[in-house]
Amino acid sequence: MNTESNENKLITLTQAAYILGYKSYRSINKLIKEGHLRTFNLPGTTRKRVNFTDVMNLATPEKH
Repeated sequence: MNTESNENKLITLTQAAYILGYKSYRSINKLIKEGHLRTFNLPGTTRKRVNFTDVMNLATPEKH
């Protein structure tokens, strides 16, 4: 993945949940409430988005 193009990419809460291994976007809402992620609104939609890079910074590598 090209890091430069993903720096400002906004993704849905469902996509963020998938990346972090959660079954539901509700876990992302908890991270937002706790201040770990901030939300953005796009014109023409009421759905919240989060920054892809912020989500990736929360991700931890799986230990084998």
